[in-house]
Amino acid sequence: MAERGGWRVRERWARLRFSIIDTLLAAPPAKGALRATLRQLAAREWRHPISGAPIRFSVSTPERWLYRSRNEKHDPVRLLRRKQRDDAGEQTSMTPSLRQALLAQYNAHKSWSATLHLQRVGADLRARYVSSKCFDGNSTSIDMPSALHPQTVLALDFLDKPLAPEWGAPVRLRIPTKLGFKSAKDIQAISVTNTYPGGYWEDQGYNWFSGS
Repeated sequence: MAERGGWRVRERWARLRFSIIDTLLAAPPAKGALRATLRQLAAREWRHPISGAPIRFSVSTPERWLYRSRNEKHDPVRLLRRKQRDDAGEQTSMTPSLRQALLAQYNAHKSWSATLHLQRVGADLRARYVSSKCFDGNSTSIDMPSALHPQTVLALDFLDKPLAPEWGAPVRLRIPTKLGFKSAKDIQAISVTNTYPGGYWEDQGYNWFSGS
């Protein structure tokens, strides 16, 4: 029963995503006009498919949905559903004790940079890359110097309130020195590695560094 309910939630989200980009699929904007159209979509309010509350999305979110589904001729809605992971609820990326320590760290030091948080949880700061994987299937990665930049922030709240889903809950990465798609939202796991991890947009040809 729980799985069936989860499927309904994923289906409602998929249909909302499709309703937002369907005109782009049916009548693609003229060359050079896509960005302006995406900004218009980002400026609109939509209804949360479960709660009915008003929500908004950043420009990069409908853009990601569009590129994911535009080559699907038969069932683009299928590609807009969040896939249920085989290991859902069993991920070992973050142990309960580490998660609790991280949350306590955030609550006590909300102004800390990502550097301080990485140091305190014991991440190997000698690694070359920091990779973020998100619940919606997105992923991205940055070099360690960018992760340690004083303006790079891991955020759990906004204006003294927990992050709402449209702002990237439960955790989002904020990197003012890079293009928007590098600021991952809806983060599920963060890892450090010496092996180039790529990312969703990076693997489709976007410049990996994308910033200063």
